[in-house]
Amino acid sequence: LEDVAPRKIIHVFADETGKTHNFVIVAAVWVLTGRAVFTVTQAIMEWKKASLWPNREVHFARFGKMDFDFLKEYLGVIQKNREFLSFKVIAVERSRTKRKIEEVVEKLHEHMLIRGAEHEIEQGRIDLPREIGMPIDEEQSLDSFALSEMKRRVASDFDRVYGDQLQLNDVRTASSKNSPLVQLADLIAGAVNRRLNHTAEKNYKDEMAEWIVHTLDIALDEEGIPGLDVSALFRV
Repeated sequence: LEDVAPRKIIHVFADETGKTHNFVIVAAVWVLTGRAVFTVTQAIMEWKKASLWPNREVHFARFGKMDFDFLKEYLGVIQKNREFLSFKVIAVERSRTKRKIEEVVEKLHEHMLIRGAEHEIEQGRIDLPREIGMPIDEEQSLDSFALSEMKRRVASDFDRVYGDQLQLNDVRTASSKNSPLVQLADLIAGAVNRRLNHTAEKNYKDEMAEWIVHTLDIALDEEGIPGLDVSALFRV
């Protein structure tokens, strides 16, 4: 039998937030190898079994005052297994665009894939050829038609720039309940949302957000993104 080279797939786990606030945000966890998806997921699941919350989903919005130790332990697990992980955030101000919110979210996911792939390649963290699959939290605002159109546009851009060396093979929704990495994307999105959109008196949630942003080295600097027609934040 002819030997077939294994497929080199990047998995991008994404979530969105802030749709009713000033900044609309998409956060994503880029997992650069298929093996790393298994390794990180197993590390999280094994830690949770030994924790005080073995059946708990990790969601920023659900954290209470007594959860800081839980959060620190969880982030410690992520840090120990982050060799093949990248954390990316992109956001736009609603006040600076006239697009419908669904279109804003769609464009954010689209640019997350295009600019994220460009960054990983330029930094030498991935080589080509590669394939990309993108699971998005199913509790999101994009229907199957929007996802299909987004996939078509991104695939066309990849083909124009990289030929058949970079392909987008899947854009789909996934339940956070069954995906620790979608939960991690939710955590990052929630922390950045707190940083950008919370204007009331600060409390423990702001401390948690700062801890997440600092621990995962997420730098939030304003940067223009060509084609997005608004100011944006994009950092890894």
